[in-house]
Amino acid sequence: NSAFTVLREDVDSIRTTVPLFQKEVVRRHGVQVSEFFEGDRLMPRLLPTLRPDLAVLLQPDLFNTSVDALLGSIGGAVPNAWREEVEGLLEVPEKIRAWRERAWSLLREPVFTRASSFVELATALHSVAQRIPAAETALPGWMPKKPRDSASFLQGPAEDSLQQFLVAAFEYLSAIPRGSVELPTNVVRAMKEVKRLVRIEEPALSAREQDILRFYLLQIARAAGENG
Repeated sequence: NSAFTVLREDVDSIRTTVPLFQKEVVRRHGVQVSEFFEGDRLMPRLLPTLRPDLAVLLQPDLFNTSVDALLGSIGGAVPNAWREEVEGLLEVPEKIRAWRERAWSLLREPVFTRASSFVELATALHSVAQRIPAAETALPGWMPKKPRDSASFLQGPAEDSLQQFLVAAFEYLSAIPRGSVELPTNVVRAMKEVKRLVRIEEPALSAREQDILRFYLLQIARAAGENG
């Protein structure tokens, strides 16, 4: 899958790109990079000489959130005020991670349900399109007999592209002639559950759930501050 390939390439590139960004941060502060770096790594003993926010950005492991691990790389005593501020900054990613997990727990089931419904509909359309001659089957009795009635399953007029696609897909399936070759089970299932499938265009979360999600996002923004 090309998407997973790109994601893997991005992850693999982190190790080489992060030191370049760290060097650029030092360069933009008017400091000679060679005086602070040994190869691609900032000299850990120099971290206490930096502002706490810079020390967090320039630590050997940018994704570290443990103050003990950071102090261990320094290998010496640091001012208590500096340590406390660094510890507070290192806690920010953990707070954001916790809020993101809450947001994802709220979104996980609706997102997977919508995605599985969409895939199911796409699979049914593909199966019908691949059949030669055109597939035929008896339609459920409640299904509209005329394509123009298909829009009644949507909450509003088919104005956006997704609604237009759902109407067209439903009309395509419902136009299959009756009483002929039996369709694959995935097509029959998609036709029987068309009422659920067209709900793809409806909001995945209730009004209260949307308010909760906004609250989570605001907490993330508050924790991230200017770096949000």
